Amino acid sequence: MLHLTQKKEIIGTAKSAFSINFPFYVFALCVLLAFSAFQCEEEEVLICGVGEYEVIYEAEVKVEAVVCGWGVWENLWFNDGSAIYLQPYSLDESTKAELEKMEIKDGMNLKIQYLYAQKDGRYDGIVVCQAYPGDSNPIKIVSITQVDK
Repeated sequence: MLHLTQKKEIIGTAKSAFSINFPFYVFALCVLLAFSAFQCEEEEVLICGVGEYEVIYEAEVKVEAVVCGWGVWENLWFNDGSAIYLQPYSLDESTKAELEKMEIKDGMNLKIQYLYAQKDGRYDGIVVCQAYPGDSNPIKIVSITQVDK
């Protein structure tokens, strides 16, 4: 059984060790939490709001006319170099007026920022042809910049 003096020594040692290192531990914990809370994959921009979390992706794309596809700019979809097209499905309300003024043409190189969009059936009633346009992801366009290549 420990004597009273030994208990006081142990408690004193623990108090001094904790009080010296406490600011360091708090700082290290804060840094760890800050980095883990704001980690992003490459080419992602985070938009955070109260109760919401959206990831805005960024990509360089080439505008291509697809057979039987339909979207914001009719059959002009975006090819980011993968096997799946990005279908311009909708425009972000905050930049819609600016984006509608842009003249998007086949063969253009663009840098876009976008969100993945949920299909809401807005293009379901449009019959273009019966061919399959290929795999695609519907996207909501946030911004577009023309890239000279």
